[in-house]
Amino acid sequence: MADSLHTELRAHPTVDDWRPDSVMSGYQQATVHLGRDDEGEITATFVRKDPDKLTFSERLRRTRYHLRGHRLAVMYVHGWNDYFYRRHESEYWESLGIAFYSVDLRKFGRSLHDGQTPGYIEDLHAYAAEFNALRDLIVEEQGEQVRILLMAHSQGGLSSVLWVNSEQPHHIEAVALDSPWLELQGNRMFRILSTPVVQAFRLGGGKTVMPMRDPGFYGRCIARETGGDWDYLEHPICDPNLFVPRAGWMQAIFNAQAEVAAHLDIRIPVLVCTSDKTMLQPTWDEEMRNADSVLDITAIRQASLNLGDVVTLATIRGGLHDLSLSRPTARRQYFRIVTAWSALMAWRRVIPLKHVQKALDAVAAAGYTAEDREDATTAQTASEAGSADTSTSADTTTASSAADSTAADPAESVASEAAGPQSARVGL
Repeated sequence: MADSLHTELRAHPTVDDWRPDSVMSGYQQATVHLGRDDEGEITATFVRKDPDKLTFSERLRRTRYHLRGHRLAVMYVHGWNDYFYRRHESEYWESLGIAFYSVDLRKFGRSLHDGQTPGYIEDLHAYAAEFNALRDLIVEEQGEQVRILLMAHSQGGLSSVLWVNSEQPHHIEAVALDSPWLELQGNRMFRILSTPVVQAFRLGGGKTVMPMRDPGFYGRCIARETGGDWDYLEHPICDPNLFVPRAGWMQAIFNAQAEVAAHLDIRIPVLVCTSDKTMLQPTWDEEMRNADSVLDITAIRQASLNLGDVVTLATIRGGLHDLSLSRPTARRQYFRIVTAWSALMAWRRVIPLKHVQKALDAVAAAGYTAEDREDATTAQTASEAGSADTSTSADTTTASSAADSTAADPAESVASEAAGPQSARVGL
């Protein structure tokens, strides 16, 4: 294993000043210098909305929380072959007066440098360096009274629970996980049986590529051009095909999952959200647009019970692997549940119902809507009908409209009572 990384992290990482973000207009990024390894300098990147770009209502809502003695913040961690680009997620929380910060972990997104192996790491505990640095920055900017909700997706969820368990970080009040990769597809026994295979590949070096084919179905569910709701994947920072599973990284995942299986001792509330259905298969099915086509939700939910004493499980019907990118009805339900739960368990503050309803309307309308797809399909059909003189029939597909949920909003009870105590490898 001659190519295993030799990492030297700084005892006290330094963070550059905020500057305009290279990905999203109206946002800022700050580089944190973590140290060096065999591939050069290691950096992470923090992202936030430019404070000067906050709307009047967003400023007012922040101020109201401050006057009541508390500041609220979200700290977001992405998944595998991912980085922060989910503007709609940040805008949702900011619209409620809650400061939103995210991190591009080392060797991902904004933090990936020439000559580095994309996404490669040999111990998920090492991410504690950027987690601690971001937590400290949030406390510095928002004040000692800040209450932070840690949100994390997929591999980011696995890394985050290790950090919370081992360091019990201050100011982190609760953890909300979006389809966290807590267990291998299948179950714990399948991971155990697969471990010798991974170790055999590691004999050729930690960066040995694993023969794990990705059919690309998840990316197809997300991308607007293939029937999804989002154009996010049309503007990648780097070639997503460079992110391939490697033996050292896979062993790090297995080691972390083994820690979860042996039971963690997280002493703050944890929310685990998953889809209601898994579809792991070698052929495409349109129902994948309403399911997790990346991870096994049953394995996730079973492993969740090993995280700590207070674990809440929530099912999002029709949710994708990244629930925040689901179709409007499922997306709205996901944000509604996380909002209601975090208001009670993380912030213990009233979040006015009228603000929540307006924010839910906006996040449900984000992306490429069903009406947009229907208009585009109608236009395409008309064009094809005009040009196909020999055609006797046309087979058109119109995306079904996403009717909004009319169920009672869980945030209503929270608002009244909570003041008491391109590749489909994207986002794994």
